[in-house]
Amino acid sequence: MLTDPKLRSQIDQLWDKLWTGGLANPLDAIEQLSYLLFLKRLDDEENRREKQARMQNQAFSARVPPEMRWGFWTKFEAPKALAHMRDTVFPWLRNLGEDDGRNSFARYMKNAEFKINKANLLIEACKAIDEMQISAQNQDVQGDLFEYLLSHLNIAGRNGQFRTPRHIIRMMVQMRDPKPGERIGDLAAGTGGFLVNAYQYILEKNTSPEVLAYDEEGQPLAAAPRIGVLRPAHPVSH
Repeated sequence: MLTDPKLRSQIDQLWDKLWTGGLANPLDAIEQLSYLLFLKRLDDEENRREKQARMQNQAFSARVPPEMRWGFWTKFEAPKALAHMRDTVFPWLRNLGEDDGRNSFARYMKNAEFKINKANLLIEACKAIDEMQISAQNQDVQGDLFEYLLSHLNIAGRNGQFRTPRHIIRMMVQMRDPKPGERIGDLAAGTGGFLVNAYQYILEKNTSPEVLAYDEEGQPLAAAPRIGVLRPAHPVSH
């Protein structure tokens, strides 16, 4: 059991960042965290080996290419860091050890996907992992950390937190095509995702093109709609 209250708090905060950043499925959150933690540990091990070689006056032979190391790409500005992680680091990670035989790491990473698509979220997650100082913890604590992460699966299930991913919500709203004056009904509403997206969709469809703008996820920003009051009329459901 993870007993360090500071470390537990840091993990909880990181979990919340991933949750609000769009990783609705707890399995996805744990998966993406595992990738980042692994990359961090690789870099920590390289730093340890490099320091040891220097103390022993020996030549240092790197095992991780410089451009793949955590300490290299996490210093980039957020958009560049995300692009480097997605296009360079993660493909390298997926194929790590592919020439070592059938039990290589690459075998288990065959269908892996990098699902963090927000630059600021990636940097926030990396900073949070840095603050945990995982390499300074003993092996028992490191094992307890992963066990604590897995415990969030049960917590999420009890709290009904296996919510519909945002892109699925958007697709369903687009297919339903709600109109001004219709009544929007989401009888199983949890966080109100369908209601919010339906409202955004109506605004987008009824906003003058010259003032319509979108955020980095393709969501319409607050705009001045052409429509008047949205009066309830015929029910719409999903």
